[in-house]
Amino acid sequence: MKNIYLFTGNEELIINNKIEKLTQSVNADSYNVITYDMEEVNISKAVLDALTLPFISPYKVIILKNPTFLTSSKTDVKHNTKEFLTYLDNPSDSTILIINALGLKLDEKSELVKRILKVAEVNDTRTLTPVESEGWLKRQMSIAGLTISDEAVKLFFNRVGKNLMVARNEVDKLINYVKGKEKITSKDVSDVVTKEVETEVFALTNAIIDQDKNKIISVYHDLTLSGKDAVQLMGLVSRNLIDIYYAKVLLDLNYTQNDIASAMGISSGRAYYVMKNTKAFSTVDLEENIIKLHDLDYKIKTGQIDSTSGLEYFLFAV
Repeated sequence: MKNIYLFTGNEELIINNKIEKLTQSVNADSYNVITYDMEEVNISKAVLDALTLPFISPYKVIILKNPTFLTSSKTDVKHNTKEFLTYLDNPSDSTILIINALGLKLDEKSELVKRILKVAEVNDTRTLTPVESEGWLKRQMSIAGLTISDEAVKLFFNRVGKNLMVARNEVDKLINYVKGKEKITSKDVSDVVTKEVETEVFALTNAIIDQDKNKIISVYHDLTLSGKDAVQLMGLVSRNLIDIYYAKVLLDLNYTQNDIASAMGISSGRAYYVMKNTKAFSTVDLEENIIKLHDLDYKIKTGQIDSTSGLEYFLFAV
C-alpha cells in the first residue's frame, strides 16, 4: 500500500467514494481522519500532523482538499512547499496522505507536482459517458430493489444534468417516493426530480471564469439542447457574476462565509463556491463582464441584436 495518493478528475461523487473506501481499508476511525483546506491552511500544518503518530490506530489519514497551490493559479496562502517536498521524499509509514485535486488542472511543469506524480498513486476519475451514467442510475435502483424504464432514465438525466452529486440526491428522493412500487416510470421522475438548471449554469459561469472555451461550448450546447433560451441563460450567468462581485466586496469587509450566506440570502455551501470564485476574477474583470451583459440585454430587448447570436458572441469571445 502506498502512503501518498493523488485523486484527480471532475466526478465529485466517485472521488469521494474512492477516498471513503481507502479510508475504511486502513481502519482509520474518525479521530484519525483529518481534512485540511489548502485555501485556508498552510501545508506546513498538514505536514506536521502527517508526521505525528496516529491515536490508538495503525494509521491516520490526512486529506488535502482544494490544493490550488499545485496549479498555476495564485493563492492567498503562501505555502511552505520546501517542507512539503521534504515530506514527499520521506513520508510517515503510519500516515496515508490523500491529495484531493477535484476539478483542478495541476501544473505539471512545477517541481512539486512532478514529485507528487512520481511518488503518489495517481487515481484519475474521468467524466462518465452518457451510457455509463445511465448504467450507474440503473445500478442504484437495482440496489434498492427497483427497476427503471429507459424513458425514465433519459428524463432523469435531462432534468439533473451531468453532476452525479446532484443525481445522487435526486435518486434518494425518487426511491423514497416510489416505496411500494417495483418500477420507476417517467411520470415518477417528472413528479419528483428537480430540474437543475442552475447547476449547469454554475458550470458555465465557472468555465467563463477559467476562460475554458471548450468547456463553455460543451456546457452551452447541453443547456440549449435541454431547451434553455438565450435570454434565460444570460440572466442566470449575469446573476452568478453579480453574486461573485457582491461576495468579493463583502470579503474585503472581512465578512465570513456564514456572514456572506446570510447577507446574500444563499446557502452556506453556495457561499463557499461563490467565495472560491472571487479569487479567479479581479473586481475590474467582474465589472466589465457585468456591464457587457447589461449592455447585451439592452440591445436584445431593443431589437438591436438577436438574443442567441449576442449571447454566443459574449461567451465565445471570452
